[in-house]
Amino acid sequence: MRRFLDKVINKPVKGIQIQPSSPSLPTDLSYADLDFFTKRGFLAIKISQYLHLPKDDGEYLFHQSLYNSSFMNFDEETHKEFILYLSELMLKWSKQKQDIPHQVKNTHLRNDIQNAMLKAYEIYKHELFSQPLHKEDLTRSEEQLENTEWKVHRDVIFAATQGHFLLISEEELDKYKTGNLFCEGEIRERSDIPICRNNAKESLEKRGFTKSKVMSWLLVLSEAITNTIKHAESGKMMLIEDLDSNEIRFIIEDNGPGFSLEDLPNMTLLAGYSTKRSMGQGFTLMMKMTKQVILYTSSEGSTIILCFDSSKEKEGNVNAAG
Repeated sequence: MRRFLDKVINKPVKGIQIQPSSPSLPTDLSYADLDFFTKRGFLAIKISQYLHLPKDDGEYLFHQSLYNSSFMNFDEETHKEFILYLSELMLKWSKQKQDIPHQVKNTHLRNDIQNAMLKAYEIYKHELFSQPLHKEDLTRSEEQLENTEWKVHRDVIFAATQGHFLLISEEELDKYKTGNLFCEGEIRERSDIPICRNNAKESLEKRGFTKSKVMSWLLVLSEAITNTIKHAESGKMMLIEDLDSNEIRFIIEDNGPGFSLEDLPNMTLLAGYSTKRSMGQGFTLMMKMTKQVILYTSSEGSTIILCFDSSKEKEGNVNAAG
């Protein structure tokens, strides 16, 4: 191991020039396996991103993580599995309840690699390093079993969408409603769609956001409002500016029957996937146009939160369109 670490210390991490193959995803994976594979791949993406490696490298690493049970015996000659090895090692430290920052700092890795690992841990420690629940930990309580399945779905979707889609609990809703509420509207019938859209447009333009950005934001707002009209008797729209987080958040609440937990992975990961209570192209479009999509859903209603980065969107800022 020390021989390999010496190589890493003395050599830069280079781009991975390998085209991934496309085997079929194993059909016998347990929730625990899928949870681990996606977390490991997501962590590898982030570490490679913080090392300023090409985007294709991160996608390759995520792909490889889904089809290999372990990377603890990595290829020392090509180093192509090294970042996946580090990701797996961090997750194992978490399972062993080790102090991950302490473990990282005690390695002989270069400072930039250590910093990339520490940054990934600090930003995603709650999503990736919370202790997983195993079958032996489950009780006979149906409520506990449902909570376990919900957590697995949340973690898998979060990792598979590279952090772009987050499923949250009702207790977490309030923190996303903090900030300055600058526009709101009721959603009861189709005629409310253009009313809400126009009110949002005027409010955003008054705050100095560019017309092109406002139009793209309104496109996904219309998708969410339309879904409320289709599947719920009524709903509510709120626009919030959070200066602390440099975010504009569109919050759309409804009193509909909610989204099926079993359908959510397909609805968020497969473009155009549709069920009676799905959004078809909606979630695909939302994830493409937003910083993050957040969803709370229950049998009594759902809340969709569309997050946009507001720090670079105002007219007059440098690189306003980027």
